[in-house]
Amino acid sequence: MGNYRQWKPDKQVYITNCTNSGFTNPDVIEYTPKETEVLIFNGNHFETLPWNLLGIWSEHEKLEVIDLTNNGIKEIQGKSFHKVNNVRRLILNHNDLYIVSTMSHPRLFSNFENLEELHLTNTFTEQIDSKWYLTDLKDVFISSELKKLKKLHLEQNEIWEIKDDDMFCELPELLDLHLGDNQLSDINFSLSCLKKLRYLDLEYNKIRNLRKDTLDKLDVVFGNKSNSVSQIDLHGNPFTCDCNMNPLYDWLKVTKARLVNKKEMRCYDGFPAYNAGLRIVNVEELNCGPVKVLADHTATSHHAVTSTLLGILIVLTATLIAVVLWINRITVREKMEPLFKNFKTSLQYSTIEKQDEEPPEVNV
Repeated sequence: MGNYRQWKPDKQVYITNCTNSGFTNPDVIEYTPKETEVLIFNGNHFETLPWNLLGIWSEHEKLEVIDLTNNGIKEIQGKSFHKVNNVRRLILNHNDLYIVSTMSHPRLFSNFENLEELHLTNTFTEQIDSKWYLTDLKDVFISSELKKLKKLHLEQNEIWEIKDDDMFCELPELLDLHLGDNQLSDINFSLSCLKKLRYLDLEYNKIRNLRKDTLDKLDVVFGNKSNSVSQIDLHGNPFTCDCNMNPLYDWLKVTKARLVNKKEMRCYDGFPAYNAGLRIVNVEELNCGPVKVLADHTATSHHAVTSTLLGILIVLTATLIAVVLWINRITVREKMEPLFKNFKTSLQYSTIEKQDEEPPEVNV
């Protein structure tokens, strides 16, 4: 028994903790005591989770939390998780997970019938672009039917864009969506389908500005909610504070949406130049900077590309000619030998004629 304040701060729980134990075979998890309420298995190393990770005999009815952080997991097989009906929090942070191609298992979480929190911070491999595995992740959401999920963490996954408008729409009970520390530059996905959404975390992304239609989207979801806990976090983004920011600047003054750390939203750059580093709430001017002339740079760039392509073409042509000559070297030699002989004979006659010429007369 012990304290696990992250889950039940006022109550002792039965914890099985195998942190940094040097395990390389996940089969040992099968021997988790049936009394376990919180299973912590962090900092070990095994790339694949086998079928029936928790065994086939014990029901593990008391198990509510599974934490498999930082184990180098690359694949979770489709039948890995059984006996997890009562698990409410699953943590897979800081792994190297593949969910594409042959490693895609859409029903990955289907046995988590009562799952409320799914932690996938820095979970997915960096070897595959997020635009590919996000499609498979959406399939997982659909096939696993996570109808009770309330919190989803996707921080630190190098997500540049979420192209599927309905990416999260299969999570009807979702309250908190954490997308901080990614590479997002806009909110491309639907929020209106998440009727219960109360918190959207977009801190420390690559948002430089937000379009008016995006601001309207935020107002629809967050601006009309009477619940005071409904909030958005946009701080830590590299905002450009120039004339293009006027819609966002005005919106920040009038929106009813509650912004976490609003006073910490800062300008990364802008015009006037002294806007850089200022808190947005302290900005007084938003002007348009001088128009940059890009024609010369474009022409130079095109010239460089053309020169490079021409050089590659010359090399390829020369290589092709050399290959053709080598393949047909016998035929070429037969054709060229008569020419060389004629040339050699002509050269000999020319030399003889010069030798036969009389020496010039010398007057003494």
